[in-house]
Amino acid sequence: MSLEIETGKVPGTVVRRTAASRPAFAGALILGLFVVQMLFLVLVSMAIYQDMIADPKKHIPDANNAATHDPAINGAPLGKLFLNEQTIISFWLACLFFSFSFMVFLYQRYFRDHTTIVKRRFRKWEDEGVQLK
Repeated sequence: MSLEIETGKVPGTVVRRTAASRPAFAGALILGLFVVQMLFLVLVSMAIYQDMIADPKKHIPDANNAATHDPAINGAPLGKLFLNEQTIISFWLACLFFSFSFMVFLYQRYFRDHTTIVKRRFRKWEDEGVQLK
């Protein structure tokens, strides 16, 4: 006795294929998100470069330190939300990953064809005659 149920269909055959709609608006959103993603990538890269690789003579020992607070942050837009430089960089990283995930979502939703394939079906407890009372 096998766990697999015979369905008369060959696993892997395509049953239905629906072409993707590919709207221009979704493509424009993907391109716009790519620009936003590159912007945040440049911001994070510049922050790392300025803190790690820049001229050691100009290196400020407390720059990008989680234990200190730069008073210039308060004057920046949304400055009250950030405690130090590390929270700003982590916010940029979060924006980078969210924009990338939304780009992937839009691509999969609007630019990939939707296919339904036959899969192998295995017995479930309902197939064995077990009923809820």
